[in-house]
Amino acid sequence: MNSAMTTSTNGKSWEIVPINTLTGIVLTVLFFYLFFRHFLFTLMFMDVILGWLRKFNWFPKEGKRRKTIIHWVIAAGLFFGFLAAAGSAGWLEFIPK
Repeated sequence: MNSAMTTSTNGKSWEIVPINTLTGIVLTVLFFYLFFRHFLFTLMFMDVILGWLRKFNWFPKEGKRRKTIIHWVIAAGLFFGFLAAAGSAGWLEFIPK
């Protein structure tokens, strides 16, 4: 099992390789704890922002989830469709890392 983690900052790549199994387990547990807490932190800010956005008429009210999901699917389809069309037309270049 490969337990190395790779990251990059400021154009420099870093690889974090635990020396022993205990260090790898601690690193994994701490990463999942940070990930979970970051998710809750994001939801907290989303709740504050949603409370503010509900004041506006253009923001979907409660009970309008189906309409909102349909519009989201349309927007995502248009975005990814444009990426595919622009890529095949040569307007964008996709470079694998």
